[in-house]
Amino acid sequence: MENRRILTAALLSVACGLVAWTTAATAELYTYLDAHGTRVYTDQRPSGGVTYSRVGTPAGRPTPGRSAGQIFVYQSPTGERLVTNQRQQEQALTLIATYGRPTASVRCRLTADAVMPVGSGPFDAIITQEASAWNLDPLLIKSVIWVESCFDQHAISRVGAHGLMQLMPATAAELGVTDRFDPAQNIRGGVTYLAQMLDRFDRDLDLALAAYNAGPGAVERHNGIPPFAETRNYVARVNAHYQRHAAVADEAGMQAKRD
Repeated sequence: MENRRILTAALLSVACGLVAWTTAATAELYTYLDAHGTRVYTDQRPSGGVTYSRVGTPAGRPTPGRSAGQIFVYQSPTGERLVTNQRQQEQALTLIATYGRPTASVRCRLTADAVMPVGSGPFDAIITQEASAWNLDPLLIKSVIWVESCFDQHAISRVGAHGLMQLMPATAAELGVTDRFDPAQNIRGGVTYLAQMLDRFDRDLDLALAAYNAGPGAVERHNGIPPFAETRNYVARVNAHYQRHAAVADEAGMQAKRD
């Protein structure tokens, strides 16, 4: 049975909110006007000579330059799927696809995956230089940058941290960083600070990462990783990116030797 929901043209405005529930798997969305002038959305390619168009591209397969309006696909705990052009705040709903433009997390992953390998990305030279100066793995630095800013040199956090490695004003001043948005200064300061945390906590990477996120005082007060959800999540995420890309690099090196 074709999975579709019919909506009048009046409901297509963002203000009214395009909403449809579906239980079938969503691959592509198609839209067309039926014989009565009603706008139809379906995940089955229309047949019979119907003039139709695709509604964007699923997140994870973005089309460069495409600027179609966004449609979000959410899944409920019971397996039902909500198709809507408005973001939902209901915690029970899980965002599983975005049509028209990838979600921020998907855009981040696409960007980061492209620049994570050593030798790739616009900041690779300065990362490699600073990592070498402190005897650190460039992939570790890139993993920190991924979690901190997703390689956005203009990133600003809700607490006022700036740049690629999200330096706070006081920390930047101590490290001699005068322009936190300057990639070279920011990376130099961030790598220096991370190296200081590694020295302070006897090269324990988890504690150093926790200190980078929450401050060394918090790590010392709690005699370990502080019980803050943000900090624990931060340490886990950096480690996950680092381990995954280190494994990829090791495999690439082994393959090169075999060749």
